[in-house]
Amino acid sequence: MDDYSIELDQETGFHCSLHLFTNIVNTSEIREKLIAGKLRCCMAKASLITDVFQIVVAANKAALNAHRDRLITKTVYTEILFCLSMSKNISRSLIEFGISDNDKDILVILLHKPSEEQAMLEEILTSVKGKKVPISKIQEFTNVDLVKKTYKIDKDELRASSLTDAVVSRISCKDFMLLK
Repeated sequence: MDDYSIELDQETGFHCSLHLFTNIVNTSEIREKLIAGKLRCCMAKASLITDVFQIVVAANKAALNAHRDRLITKTVYTEILFCLSMSKNISRSLIEFGISDNDKDILVILLHKPSEEQAMLEEILTSVKGKKVPISKIQEFTNVDLVKKTYKIDKDELRASSLTDAVVSRISCKDFMLLK
């Protein structure tokens, strides 16, 4: 599976496409473009992603929030990072899951109408100086210890559940949980 694209909740009219990049040499330049709103996408640290399902759940929540005019952050793209995080602090969520200048492995998340994907991808491909790799390799970039620490997952929980299931449960229930 080189690329991944899925239709989100029909109410939103959006699709979500994922693209994985490694060995990126211009992360700070990419961050500047993201902050300035020159790239229409979300970019997340690949090290904190266990599975595409984790991203789809967060992207779907973000797309629904946008569709219902209930964004907590300024854009649907920053909303994805906020939805990935257990924190209700926007700045912390963006720092934790968003890319930093020294990140070399990045997951690009596009939210789009079916006809827009190719143009949006072209924008990304001209901006990212790195190697595009199949999304099926995402777990090779996961830092399991960092994921467990970020989502506060202990070994007892992993006896009854997979890491991805534990993460997705936290993303899904964030709005209802009292965070420590």
